[in-house]
Amino acid sequence: MKNSFHIKIVFSMIMLVLLAVLSGCTGSEKQKGVSNQTIEESRVKEDKIIMDEFNALLQKDNSEVKDVFEFVNKKIAAVTPQSASIMLNALENKQQAALIKMKDTYEADAIQQKLVKEFKGDLTDSSLQGIQDRETKELLLKTKSNGFKVETAEGFYFPVLDYSLYKQYHSNVTPDIAAYIDIMAIESDITPVKDAALMIGWEEIIKRGISQEKFIQEYHNSPKAADVKKLLKNYLVFALYGTNNTPLFQYEDKQMSPEAKEIYSHSTWSGSGSGSFSKIMVEYTVLVKNNNYNLTQEVDEYRKKVIQEFY
Repeated sequence: MKNSFHIKIVFSMIMLVLLAVLSGCTGSEKQKGVSNQTIEESRVKEDKIIMDEFNALLQKDNSEVKDVFEFVNKKIAAVTPQSASIMLNALENKQQAALIKMKDTYEADAIQQKLVKEFKGDLTDSSLQGIQDRETKELLLKTKSNGFKVETAEGFYFPVLDYSLYKQYHSNVTPDIAAYIDIMAIESDITPVKDAALMIGWEEIIKRGISQEKFIQEYHNSPKAADVKKLLKNYLVFALYGTNNTPLFQYEDKQMSPEAKEIYSHSTWSGSGSGSFSKIMVEYTVLVKNNNYNLTQEVDEYRKKVIQEFY
C-alpha cells in the first residue's frame, strides 16, 4: 500500500510539473504572438507616417527631383515593397516632368555651343570640376543631381533619365517594379538608336523584345505594363524595319542585310503559347525566308499590318 501511495504522489508531482511547463509554453506563445502583432502594427504605422511625409513633399511647389531622391534614399528601406514601388513611380513621374523643362534649357543655341566646348562626355565629379563656364557647370550639376545624364545625337546635346540609378532600389520594391527597373536600365545604359542608326545588334533587338514580352505576360496587371508595351512596339519596328541608317533590307537590292539574315535565319522561337512579339517574328521569319530574304510587296504589307494592329 505504501508503495502504491508513494507512486501516486510521484505521479501527481510529475503532472503538476508538466502542467506548469505547458502553461509556461502557452503563455510564451501568446506573448510571442502579441509581440509580433505589436511589431507589425508599428511597421504599418511607420509606413503610413513616411508615406504621408513623402506625399507632402510631392505637393510642395518648390520641391525638386533631388529632394525626392534624397527622401527616397533615406526612407525607402523602412517602408513596404508596395510603398517603395509607389515612391519610385512618383519619382519617375517627377523626373519626366522636370525633363521637359530641362530639355528646353538645353535647346538654347548658346548652351549647345558651350556644351560643345566644355562638356567632356560624362558627369563625373572630376569632369565637372574642369568646366570653366559657370552657366554650363551649373546646368550639368543640376542635370546630375536630378538623376539625368547627357546624350548626343547628330551633334545635339540633351538630357535623359538615368535609370541605372534605380538599380540601388531593386531589393526594396515589388517584383514587377524590379523587373521594370532591369528593362529600363538596359535602355538607359545602351540606347538602341542614335542618329537614326541602330546602336545594338539584331540579336540584342530580339533579346530585349523577348524580355519586354515576358514582362507583359508575367506582370500584365502592373502599372508599368502599358509603358513596356509602348517600348516593345518600338522594338517590333526595329525588328521588322530597322532604322533609316540601319535598314533591315538594303536600299540597293532590297535584300535583308547579311548580319540580320544570319541572326534571323538561326533564331528559334517558342511560337506556341508565346506573346505577340514572338508570334509575329515566327511568321515574319518564315515569310522572308519564303521570299528569299527579299523585301517583296507581301513582306512589306505584312509588317505594315502587324505594326498597325500591335497592342
